[in-house]
Amino acid sequence: MTRRQLLANALVAIALVALFSWLCTSVFALLGKQTDWSKAWEYRETLWRGWLVTLEISFAALIGSIFFGLLFMLGQRSSLIVIRWTCRGFLEFVRDTPLLVHLLFGYFVIFAPLISRRLGEQGFDDKLIIGVLLLSVFEGAYLGEILRGGVESIPRTQWESARAVGFSPFQVYRYVIFPQALRRVLPAMAGLFVSLIKDSSLLNVIGVAEYFYNTRNFISRSYAGLEGYVPLALGYLVLTIPVAWLSHWLEKRFRHET
Repeated sequence: MTRRQLLANALVAIALVALFSWLCTSVFALLGKQTDWSKAWEYRETLWRGWLVTLEISFAALIGSIFFGLLFMLGQRSSLIVIRWTCRGFLEFVRDTPLLVHLLFGYFVIFAPLISRRLGEQGFDDKLIIGVLLLSVFEGAYLGEILRGGVESIPRTQWESARAVGFSPFQVYRYVIFPQALRRVLPAMAGLFVSLIKDSSLLNVIGVAEYFYNTRNFISRSYAGLEGYVPLALGYLVLTIPVAWLSHWLEKRFRHET
């Protein structure tokens, strides 16, 4: 990079930082007289518990979505036409309806009648478990399509070569297909996982006391505004930014290995 390019980049960076600082200063100056950050400090334990619940939901749903995504991908590549069309129909249903509908219908129509009070008394959080399951299935449907696209983008010669050396179907996927497919679908997977973390806020509609749920209660009880929304945004950024950074790091690593 030449000295002129370095100077231009530095000037643009300074201008952007100055603009962002001016916007933040203007907003906080305008609302400064109406804010009372002591309210957020009083509810810090409630907000912290909600953030930890969101972290647990995101991690569990991420693992669950990978599991269901692999199942849906393999189901669509099954040699049995019944399994292929069943998976295809279910995926189309999931993709053509919003997550909010799945949460409401899945919890109040399907799972709510099956909830056992006895289990609840023993300490099982049915709402949390059901919410994670529904979120995993929903995001897993999208992940299954992403993985299917990546797998089917691998040239047929790769499959034939792997079979020619005596690889089993599992070994073909494990050592030949998946490593190449993951390089191609990693950006889409990272975007999906970021969306999963943000979509976890919708679990508040079935009563899961996650971060958004507790923040909303804090705002309604204390009549807070900026004091609630700023920590809410920062809390989700703390969860999503590492996922985005990790995906960029993996992209660079796989690119160098290719």
